Amino acid sequence: MSSNANLTRNDRKKLKKVFSGNKCGHQPDAPRFFAPPEKHALRPSVLRTSIAKLCGYFSNPKLFPLLNAANGSDRQQRSERREACVLLMSCILHYMDMVTYRVAIPGENGGMGLTMPYLATLTGLGERRAERAIRDLKKAGIITVHPICKKLEDATYKGLAAIRAVSKHFFAALGLLDWLKHEQRKATERKIQREEKKRRKELAHIQMAINAAKPKAAAPVKRTGTMTPIKDRIAALRAPLGPPPD
Repeated sequence: MSSNANLTRNDRKKLKKVFSGNKCGHQPDAPRFFAPPEKHALRPSVLRTSIAKLCGYFSNPKLFPLLNAANGSDRQQRSERREACVLLMSCILHYMDMVTYRVAIPGENGGMGLTMPYLATLTGLGERRAERAIRDLKKAGIITVHPICKKLEDATYKGLAAIRAVSKHFFAALGLLDWLKHEQRKATERKIQREEKKRRKELAHIQMAINAAKPKAAAPVKRTGTMTPIKDRIAALRAPLGPPPD
């Protein structure tokens, strides 16, 4: 007799939920959505609104027809695949740079791209499942992906985190493109102001260093009393000698 015979009806329901969705822990009636790291500051409202609207794709695949058809089938995209796409895309939006639309951790030279293992960790997805979701998003034209590599001293190449960027068409599909462009202009102005402030600060430090390197001028000699005219000084020197001989 199967051991399942000893399980109650509720137990069998729980097991069905756990192992549904291609045995990846997906529950069609309780999808998981992206939760930003606790210490992160709030992202711009347009991005948070985009994430909220994106979550509607799970229950309404018609929201993004090209994404729904990314699997190349006439059938609707499976719910566990929709969940993965929503999770990955929400994470991408959270890390999107408002000026360039690139996906990166803020830093020097445009920031640092996010690797696939890191994206998988952030979303709680398996790496292969995350890779499939990225492929679907790329195929639907929602994101662009540009692999990059670095040449090493031994003439070999090392793969780096790919450059990913969000397409404007995604925001257009959500009806948020005009808002996004407005926020992009504001973000660009703030970036220019920060760079100008940083430049002025650097110039001030350089000027201070130049001033410190200059040789200091000798302090003028302070003279006390009054100066005796030269003629009087000569007469004083000759006085003890007496008058000149006849």
